[in-house]
Amino acid sequence: MSEELKLTILKKLDSEGSIEDTTAAFKGVSEEVVLGALKSLESQEKVAYVTLTTEFWTIEAEGKDQLENGSYEARIFEAVPAGSQGIAIKDLEAKFGKVAKLGQGKCLANKWVKKDGDSLVRIADSIVDQVKAGLETVHATGTHPSKDTIKDLKRRKLIKANKTVSYAVSKGA
Repeated sequence: MSEELKLTILKKLDSEGSIEDTTAAFKGVSEEVVLGALKSLESQEKVAYVTLTTEFWTIEAEGKDQLENGSYEARIFEAVPAGSQGIAIKDLEAKFGKVAKLGQGKCLANKWVKKDGDSLVRIADSIVDQVKAGLETVHATGTHPSKDTIKDLKRRKLIKANKTVSYAVSKGA
Protein backbone atom coordinates (compact mmCIF):
# COMPACT_ATOMS: atom_id res chain seq x y z
CA MET A 1 0.00 0.00 0.00
CA SER A 2 2.81 2.40 0.88
CA GLU A 3 4.55 2.26 -2.53
CA GLU A 4 1.20 2.47 -4.27
CA LEU A 5 0.21 5.45 -2.11
CA LYS A 6 3.50 7.21 -2.83
CA LEU A 7 2.88 6.84 -6.56
CA THR A 8 -0.68 8.10 -6.16
CA ILE A 9 0.58 11.15 -4.24
CA LEU A 10 3.17 11.95 -6.91
CA LYS A 11 0.64 11.52 -9.76
CA LYS A 12 -1.84 13.77 -7.96
CA LEU A 13 0.84 16.43 -7.45
CA ASP A 14 1.77 16.22 -11.16
CA SER A 15 -1.82 16.67 -12.29
CA GLU A 16 -3.04 19.19 -9.66
CA GLY A 17 0.12 20.91 -8.45
CA SER A 18 -0.71 20.45 -4.77
CA ILE A 19 -2.89 18.49 -2.35
CA GLU A 20 -4.78 20.80 -0.01
CA ASP A 21 -6.00 18.13 2.40
CA THR A 22 -4.91 14.50 2.45
CA THR A 23 -7.98 13.39 4.40
CA ALA A 24 -10.24 14.53 1.57
CA ALA A 25 -7.87 13.33 -1.17
CA PHE A 26 -7.25 9.85 0.27
CA LYS A 27 -10.50 8.76 1.93
CA GLY A 28 -10.23 5.50 3.79
CA VAL A 29 -6.45 5.70 4.19
CA SER A 30 -5.29 6.16 7.78
CA GLU A 31 -3.42 9.28 8.77
CA GLU A 32 -0.44 7.16 9.89
CA VAL A 33 -0.10 5.46 6.48
CA VAL A 34 -0.31 8.83 4.68
CA LEU A 35 2.29 10.30 7.05
CA GLY A 36 4.63 7.36 6.42
CA ALA A 37 4.38 7.86 2.66
CA LEU A 38 4.88 11.62 2.99
CA LYS A 39 7.95 11.23 5.21
CA SER A 40 9.46 8.78 2.75
CA LEU A 41 8.83 11.14 -0.19
CA GLU A 42 10.07 14.12 1.82
CA SER A 43 13.34 12.33 2.59
CA GLN A 44 13.85 12.01 -1.16
CA GLU A 45 12.96 15.73 -1.54
CA LYS A 46 10.04 14.87 -3.81
CA VAL A 47 7.41 16.55 -1.62
CA ALA A 48 7.02 19.09 1.17
CA TYR A 49 4.09 18.95 3.57
CA VAL A 50 2.47 20.93 6.35
CA THR A 51 0.41 19.38 9.16
CA LEU A 52 -3.21 20.55 9.37
CA THR A 53 -4.97 20.01 12.69
CA THR A 54 -8.72 20.47 12.97
CA GLU A 55 -10.49 20.51 16.34
CA PHE A 56 -14.15 19.58 16.57
CA TRP A 57 -16.60 18.66 19.29
CA THR A 58 -18.72 15.53 19.66
CA ILE A 59 -21.67 14.98 21.94
CA GLU A 60 -21.30 12.58 24.86
CA ALA A 61 -24.02 10.13 26.00
CA GLU A 62 -25.46 12.54 28.59
CA GLY A 63 -25.41 15.28 25.96
CA LYS A 64 -27.30 13.04 23.50
CA ASP A 65 -29.98 12.51 26.15
CA GLN A 66 -30.32 16.28 26.63
CA LEU A 67 -30.26 16.87 22.87
CA GLU A 68 -33.20 14.49 22.45
CA ASN A 69 -35.18 15.27 25.62
CA GLY A 70 -34.15 18.79 26.60
CA SER A 71 -31.81 19.98 29.32
CA TYR A 72 -32.44 18.93 32.90
CA GLU A 73 -33.53 22.44 33.81
CA ALA A 74 -35.99 22.60 30.90
CA ARG A 75 -37.47 19.23 31.90
CA ILE A 76 -37.97 20.45 35.47
CA PHE A 77 -39.48 23.75 34.27
CA GLU A 78 -41.94 21.86 32.04
CA ALA A 79 -42.90 19.59 34.96
CA VAL A 80 -43.79 22.58 37.16
CA PRO A 81 -47.39 23.53 36.35
CA ALA A 82 -48.32 27.15 35.68
CA GLY A 83 -50.13 28.87 38.51
CA SER A 84 -49.45 29.42 42.19
CA GLN A 85 -49.80 25.80 43.30
CA GLY A 86 -46.60 24.47 41.73
CA ILE A 87 -45.31 20.98 42.39
CA ALA A 88 -43.76 19.31 45.43
CA ILE A 89 -40.00 18.88 45.22
CA LYS A 90 -40.32 15.26 46.39
CA ASP A 91 -42.67 14.59 43.44
CA LEU A 92 -40.04 15.96 41.04
CA GLU A 93 -37.38 13.77 42.66
CA ALA A 94 -39.65 10.73 42.34
CA LYS A 95 -40.31 11.49 38.66
CA PHE A 96 -36.80 12.53 37.55
CA GLY A 97 -34.42 10.91 40.07
CA LYS A 98 -30.94 12.48 40.39
CA VAL A 99 -31.70 14.78 37.44
CA ALA A 100 -34.25 16.63 39.60
CA LYS A 101 -31.63 18.22 41.88
CA LEU A 102 -29.44 19.32 38.96
CA GLY A 103 -32.36 20.74 36.99
CA GLN A 104 -33.91 22.36 40.04
CA GLY A 105 -30.68 24.19 40.87
CA LYS A 106 -30.37 25.57 37.34
CA CYS A 107 -34.07 26.53 37.26
CA LEU A 108 -33.65 28.49 40.50
CA ALA A 109 -30.42 30.11 39.28
CA ASN A 110 -32.10 31.13 36.00
CA LYS A 111 -35.07 32.52 37.97
CA TRP A 112 -37.51 30.33 36.07
CA VAL A 113 -39.01 28.95 39.30
CA LYS A 114 -38.96 29.82 42.95
CA LYS A 115 -39.14 27.77 46.12
CA ASP A 116 -42.38 28.05 48.04
CA GLY A 117 -42.02 25.90 51.16
CA ASP A 118 -41.32 22.39 49.89
CA SER A 119 -42.66 23.13 46.40
CA LEU A 120 -41.45 24.81 43.26
CA VAL A 121 -43.61 27.47 41.60
CA ARG A 122 -43.12 28.93 38.12
CA ILE A 123 -41.96 32.53 37.83
CA ALA A 124 -41.37 32.57 34.06
CA ASP A 125 -44.15 31.99 31.55
CA SER A 126 -41.85 30.33 29.03
CA ILE A 127 -38.17 29.59 28.57
CA VAL A 128 -35.62 29.00 25.83
CA ASP A 129 -33.58 25.85 26.38
CA GLN A 130 -30.11 27.29 25.66
CA VAL A 131 -28.38 24.00 26.50
CA LYS A 132 -30.41 22.06 23.94
CA ALA A 133 -29.92 24.84 21.36
CA GLY A 134 -26.16 24.76 21.98
CA LEU A 135 -26.07 20.98 21.63
CA GLU A 136 -28.04 21.20 18.37
CA THR A 137 -25.46 23.62 16.96
CA VAL A 138 -22.54 21.43 18.05
CA HIS A 139 -24.27 18.34 16.65
CA ALA A 140 -24.84 20.04 13.28
CA THR A 141 -21.48 21.81 12.89
CA GLY A 142 -18.98 20.19 15.28
CA THR A 143 -18.45 23.56 16.99
CA HIS A 144 -20.27 26.58 18.39
CA PRO A 145 -19.64 30.29 17.72
CA SER A 146 -19.77 31.10 21.45
CA LYS A 147 -16.69 30.04 23.42
CA ASP A 148 -18.73 30.46 26.63
CA THR A 149 -21.29 27.92 25.40
CA ILE A 150 -18.52 25.45 24.50
CA LYS A 151 -16.96 26.00 27.94
CA ASP A 152 -20.31 25.41 29.70
CA LEU A 153 -21.17 22.29 27.69
CA LYS A 154 -17.66 20.93 28.27
CA ARG A 155 -17.84 21.67 32.01
CA ARG A 156 -21.16 19.81 32.18
CA LYS A 157 -19.51 16.89 30.32
CA LEU A 158 -22.05 17.05 27.50
CA ILE A 159 -19.40 17.39 24.76
CA LYS A 160 -15.80 16.35 24.27
CA ALA A 161 -12.99 17.68 22.10
CA ASN A 162 -11.62 15.67 19.19
CA LYS A 163 -9.10 16.48 16.54
CA THR A 164 -8.19 15.26 13.11
CA VAL A 165 -4.79 15.52 11.53
CA SER A 166 -4.23 15.78 7.80
CA TYR A 167 -1.58 17.27 5.55
CA ALA A 168 -1.24 19.88 2.84
CA VAL A 169 1.28 18.63 0.28
CA SER A 170 3.29 20.44 -2.39
CA LYS A 171 6.05 19.41 -4.77
CA GLY A 172 9.53 19.17 -3.28
CA ALA A 173 12.66 21.07 -4.25
